[in-house]
Amino acid sequence: MTGSDRNGSIGSSYDAIVVGGGHNGLTTAAYLAKAGLKVIVLERRPILGGACVTEEVWPGARVSRCSYVVSMLQPKVIKELELERFGYRAYPLDPAYAAMTEDGPIFFFNQVERTVASIARHSPKDAAVYADFEDLLERTAEFLRPMMLREPPPLGSKSPGDIAGLLREGARIAGLSRRDANDLIRIFTMSVGDLLDDWFEHDGLKGSLASTGVVGVWAGPRTPGTAYNLLHHALGEIDGMGGAWGQVVGGMGAISAAIARSAEAAGATIVTDAEVVSVNVENGETTGVTLANGDEIKAPIVASGAHPRSTVLDLVGDTHFPDEVVTDMRRYRTRGGSVKVNLVLDEAPQYAGVSDEEQQLLLSAGVNICPSIDYLEASWQDALAGRPAAHPYIEAELPSTVDSSLTDDDRLVMTMFTQFGPSEEGQWKDGDRERYGETCINQLDRFAPNFKSSVAEHEVLAPPDLERIFGLQGGSIFHGEQGMNQMAFMRPTPDLAQYATPVGGLYLCGAGTHPGGGVTAASGHNAAQRILKDRRRARRPWRRRRASA
Repeated sequence: MTGSDRNGSIGSSYDAIVVGGGHNGLTTAAYLAKAGLKVIVLERRPILGGACVTEEVWPGARVSRCSYVVSMLQPKVIKELELERFGYRAYPLDPAYAAMTEDGPIFFFNQVERTVASIARHSPKDAAVYADFEDLLERTAEFLRPMMLREPPPLGSKSPGDIAGLLREGARIAGLSRRDANDLIRIFTMSVGDLLDDWFEHDGLKGSLASTGVVGVWAGPRTPGTAYNLLHHALGEIDGMGGAWGQVVGGMGAISAAIARSAEAAGATIVTDAEVVSVNVENGETTGVTLANGDEIKAPIVASGAHPRSTVLDLVGDTHFPDEVVTDMRRYRTRGGSVKVNLVLDEAPQYAGVSDEEQQLLLSAGVNICPSIDYLEASWQDALAGRPAAHPYIEAELPSTVDSSLTDDDRLVMTMFTQFGPSEEGQWKDGDRERYGETCINQLDRFAPNFKSSVAEHEVLAPPDLERIFGLQGGSIFHGEQGMNQMAFMRPTPDLAQYATPVGGLYLCGAGTHPGGGVTAASGHNAAQRILKDRRRARRPWRRRRASA
């Protein structure tokens, strides 16, 4: 069998196989192992983590190569899997980020009063309403957070348990005030640009906030539904502080490593360099998987953390699913415009025209360059026309300021999350990646004139690179677009939204399921709970008699 076994022994038969060693797959494995199942995780790459990974891209320099900051990792998972005992540590960022404007930075602190004071230097009018805007997001996020770790209710089901779930959610909605219900519907349906235009006047403030509304989505700030994406990124918390963001010691891969250690401590086997090429099915039931080297591993349960379309159409095959599921998966939208730029610096950026205090804040915060909503829309229109954005928006993080262990010397690691770039390889011409990376470097150099000369190494990962390296089809960092017609009980399709599938023993556990993308571990948690619930049901004699009647 190809691969390196982290536990020292590999069998050919298990209770459950998890396809993919991303953070969600590892979470599913950890919960199943804690419940007493014999579990194996199979990861095709030589390292664990999927898109939540730390890689030594250059000798002596380790970078969060895809995902880059933490906020949405679920506190329940952190506690139940004892992730802090297994090495997980995150430092809250305060301020979380700063919007760079021609008149100086706007800082977004964890304390709303400090943010208001920073905004007031640029727009007293916007400062006067910002606290109310934050309250809107937090009230709406509080309504949605309980749903993160729950299976979405299946519409149309006549099962008593499913009806009870629908009634529970219906009662929660009925409990909203008329004003709160109005706010919820507006955020679910509006463009982030229209939402922000209703509240604010300062272009730099609106541009910076709007960029969060299009993170990872194939849409621009004027696209209906992008206001929800702004809310989606407000659903997390660090140390009980809603909406806060943090840097992880050891990079984002340290999250995956801690989950893996928790799974192994519970008895799970984890294998790398083990590419699954097929999920085997007999008489409508999974029997295990086949690896690229021809080895077969048997198990009655297979949980796939791979992209849902890859799982259904490639690993399993469309002949094993009803026609409507196959049609839905072929229609499943999975495009992304995110371009990740990773860098090694010889020295820290020195920002011009700022105080010593502001300089220190900018080194620890995410530095956001997005001058206006129109600027962001123009970037999107470039990608929509099939070309890399001439003027991309940028969020630059310097994790070395809180974690010197990322390099073996005095160099610093920086990551830039940027948008937009086209999703198809054929739309990236010779030299486009180099030009795009240079544009991003020049953008930051405008505010920190030593920056360009400090860049020792850099790489540009366009959407096709994200697909090739991490399996993110179409470059979608969320395993599928997050329009409202691909969320909750419709993610990835109505027939697959409860993690189980029409193929017996086959489950989905990746970000292509509810509640969607981000480093949450929620999909992995929820899939494990569904698997364990189905196993409990299968042991009840009356259920078996009813099934055979």
